[in-house]
Amino acid sequence: MAPAFVDYEFAGRKELCLCHSTSSTRRVLLVPPLFDEMNRMRKMLVDVMHALGSFEISSFLPDLPGTNESLVALEQVSLSDWRQSLQACARQHDISHIASFRAGTLAVAEMEAARHWIFSPVKGATILRTMMRTRVAADRESGLNTSLAELTEQAGAGSLELAGNILGSQLFAQLNAAEIPDMTSQRIVRLESDSKPSDSHIAGSALWLRAEPDKDPAMSFAIAQDIAQWMEP
Repeated sequence: MAPAFVDYEFAGRKELCLCHSTSSTRRVLLVPPLFDEMNRMRKMLVDVMHALGSFEISSFLPDLPGTNESLVALEQVSLSDWRQSLQACARQHDISHIASFRAGTLAVAEMEAARHWIFSPVKGATILRTMMRTRVAADRESGLNTSLAELTEQAGAGSLELAGNILGSQLFAQLNAAEIPDMTSQRIVRLESDSKPSDSHIAGSALWLRAEPDKDPAMSFAIAQDIAQWMEP
């Protein structure tokens, strides 16, 4: 069965959620990375959903407010909104487990009662710094001399455009302060090339570093297999 769109309600709106449904009661929420990393890893996440279906696991990939097909502007959204929207999505679709990728983990940090599978987590300041460096490089090519400090100051005063994303002051500040959560029931998985502490390693490539969206079918299946084993009673 191919994935299909369902929705979830949050803040008086309906947001879309890609769903790959099976007859199983095991239902996992896949929380995508943020910003450009979300675009680069979308195909991989959809492949993970297909593979999870072969393990009789239903999966849900939500649009965060302000992203993809959401009707609300990103600059009006905060990290708190993302956290509350994912709680609403999980509740409305009877989610039993959560798998978050990269900085998407920051958006589920307050769901401490859930069981968490976490792939290559990263703190918010790291994501912002990467995006700001891209902005500095682009400004330099246009003849402008911009610094990270100036961009941070601008973000404190109003909206800031980074890599095609317009971030409001609240989202920037909350992300900049967001550390990788340490939750009571979690499994951290990283690539074999990553030496940071983890519970397991998976062979594959860092798709979030690619210049264009790409796929890695073997890694997608390995991720789904690890999630399926983790979800076993």
